[in-house]
Amino acid sequence: MDWIRENKPLAAILGVIIVGSLALGYLLYDAWSTYEETKEGYLGVGSQVAALEGARLAPTQPNLDAKKKLVDDYAQVVDRLGKTLLILQPPVTPIKDIEFQSKLKTKISEVRQATQSKMQLPADFAFGFEDYTKNLPISDAAATELSGYLDAMDELVKLFLKCNVHSLDELQRSKLAVETQAASASQGQQQPVSAAILEKRQISAVLTLDQGKLQLLVGRLASPSDMPYFTNLRLLRIENQRQDGPLRSEVRLPNKTIPTGGNTGTTETAKEQPDEIKPPPPAPVDTVSVFGNEALKVRLEIDLVKFLDGARGVAAQVPAPGR
Repeated sequence: MDWIRENKPLAAILGVIIVGSLALGYLLYDAWSTYEETKEGYLGVGSQVAALEGARLAPTQPNLDAKKKLVDDYAQVVDRLGKTLLILQPPVTPIKDIEFQSKLKTKISEVRQATQSKMQLPADFAFGFEDYTKNLPISDAAATELSGYLDAMDELVKLFLKCNVHSLDELQRSKLAVETQAASASQGQQQPVSAAILEKRQISAVLTLDQGKLQLLVGRLASPSDMPYFTNLRLLRIENQRQDGPLRSEVRLPNKTIPTGGNTGTTETAKEQPDEIKPPPPAPVDTVSVFGNEALKVRLEIDLVKFLDGARGVAAQVPAPGR
């Protein structure tokens, strides 16, 4: 008490500071409590919104009518898309079994003539239809499906040729359903009938080419103007054609050219052409590329997608959500 009486101004200042600190502490505590309550309320509202969004619709007639309208609109859009895809893919012309074999041999001959000096082909090249160079399809329906498949393979090989592929080392294809069903039928087995909307035909090709041509090929595979059939590049494996580095004896520098000739009178030339500026002679080549010029060995696995007649009514095969 004596100190306060002796130091009244300083005591007053300290009292104001203490009261202000207590007031600020109270305001801070109140603000923090309000923040926590607001945060808990916000999280609670968010949980309620998420629960409402994931909850089933109330079983009322207006909700049922609104849901049916949305499902019908969705079905119309999906059916329209399926019909459009059927129109965009090239049609398949009916053909007989003997005609298919003749068509296959003709296309093999045409491709070999077109790729004589441009792209190397395997010795037994037949678009993956080697069995049908000597045997006929089991029926005219199978021949028609194989004919459409052959047209797609032909377009793929022509695309390889357009992209300047060095060589087509291997070309394989998956069997069609009509071929596997025919084999099972000959063994007394029955295949289940399914209402499919598309069929994926897998094609495997091994190519030799450089990097720029590979980029061009991958881009043109997705271009309708270059590849009229629906394709999906499922796997791409790239290796250098040569796995080991070159030997020192294989690396040869180009011959250096040494200018010949004696004294031609530089003083007279300078007097005749005083204003002519000549660039300095190029430096002799002392380095060559050792890596980066080798070709690539590429394996492509492509899904050739064919949309079936079931795509016209694809929405009818999909159950409505919530049922």
